[in-house]
Amino acid sequence: MQIVAFITGALGLCSAAIASNLEARQLTPTPSLTHLYSLNCTLDPKINVGDGPYGNRAAIPIIGGTFEGPRIKGTIRNLGADWGLTDNRGVFHPDTRYGLTTDDGAEIYIRTFGSKQSTGGIYLHGLYETGSDKYWWLNDIVAVGILESGTGWVYIDMYYMTDDGVNLVTP
Repeated sequence: MQIVAFITGALGLCSAAIASNLEARQLTPTPSLTHLYSLNCTLDPKINVGDGPYGNRAAIPIIGGTFEGPRIKGTIRNLGADWGLTDNRGVFHPDTRYGLTTDDGAEIYIRTFGSKQSTGGIYLHGLYETGSDKYWWLNDIVAVGILESGTGWVYIDMYYMTDDGVNLVTP
């Protein structure tokens, strides 16, 4: 019984200390977004996969385009697709995988995913992979984008998170 009382007392003290620290803690500064690039992508017609267990899936082939930003620019490879899903509430969720080639020859894999908003815009998360030393910093950023679409094209403005105007990742 004494052990149980001791453990209960110790846990109570720890909980009080944690609660006190949380109350005294200040919020992390609100991050900023820095423009990564603007992308103009060309698409082939949609291929309807059909209704499946997760909703209606369609493949939209990504066949080319360009991107340009303050620190990176190049072309979009004819290699990839958006395997988006429209859920049972009618909300579209893009899910892309495609390749970028920078103007200096680096190859970058990108995956984006997100959701169409009630306002009509589509917000994206972006994940990057590259072996290029020059663009290695892309592997570590937190990227978000806003997508506009039309027949046969999409336009995406991508941004990455920074803290108080200073890059979270040292490029």
